[in-house]
Amino acid sequence: MENYKILKITKTILNIFWYLQLAVIASIILIGLFLLFDVDFIDLNRLNGFKIHFSKIIFSDPLVFNGKNYDFSLTNGEGRLHINDLDQKFVYLRMLGALIDSIIYLMIIHFLRKIFKSLTENKYFVSSNGIYIKKIALSIIFLAIVPEVIYYLTDRWIISTIELKDVIFKNEFNFEYQTILLGLLVFVISIVFLRGIELKEDQELTI
Repeated sequence: MENYKILKITKTILNIFWYLQLAVIASIILIGLFLLFDVDFIDLNRLNGFKIHFSKIIFSDPLVFNGKNYDFSLTNGEGRLHINDLDQKFVYLRMLGALIDSIIYLMIIHFLRKIFKSLTENKYFVSSNGIYIKKIALSIIFLAIVPEVIYYLTDRWIISTIELKDVIFKNEFNFEYQTILLGLLVFVISIVFLRGIELKEDQELTI
């Protein structure tokens, strides 16, 4: 009885996340449409801000310490660069990456909802749950790769078109090994789960 209550609560929480994620996707699409039709109440300058990685920033003004001037610089960091009134379309690629990211999260929540629906119906070791677990694994792997590819290509486009004096950009592909390993682990679990169901069904047929 206690486990059933926990499953019901978890299912309710997943439903809340489901609708929140739908709201996020709808807001991204809405903002994209507003930008497309150039509405006045959307500040494009805020959206145009993008995260950059830099290998070096050289400051032209010296650092004054104890009455002496020193040259100084920043190395190996990241920040968010805003360039006002820059008419570039890379903001749409940024939004595409965020949209794909949100859709993959929505897919994972969808599969989890299906699994917990089965569990609340007292269906535990069924092949459909194993298939949903496998789909979750693939979604996790896609989540670690696909949006990052879009962000990388966008950054590469930005860096190739923008030159800032005394700033050396660094474009890196954020390959999330931990997320991919998590996806592979879940994938292996799904294979073991499905194989266990097959063995159980074979055993029931032989009896």
